[in-house]
Amino acid sequence: MREELSLLQQNVLERYQKLAEVLHSLDSTVKQFNDSSSENVSSEVVLQQIREIEVKIGLVGTLLKGSVYSLVLQRRQELERTLNS
Repeated sequence: MREELSLLQQNVLERYQKLAEVLHSLDSTVKQFNDSSSENVSSEVVLQQIREIEVKIGLVGTLLKGSVYSLVLQRRQELERTLNS
């Protein structure tokens, strides 16, 4: 059957297979998390904690982008100074 598929079709099927494997792994991880949880933590509490983490990650990402942008501008100014000298 593989001979009947184009290279693109084979690549798409391989990616779907990898996605399915990752989703199965995620499913088993979530099941382990639910089974090993000794406390009765509601999904709302977990969701709130994930949202807090997401906000913090977003803030770190924004700060990183700002730092990189500042560094790029600083280097551009230094380069312009050396060219003008």
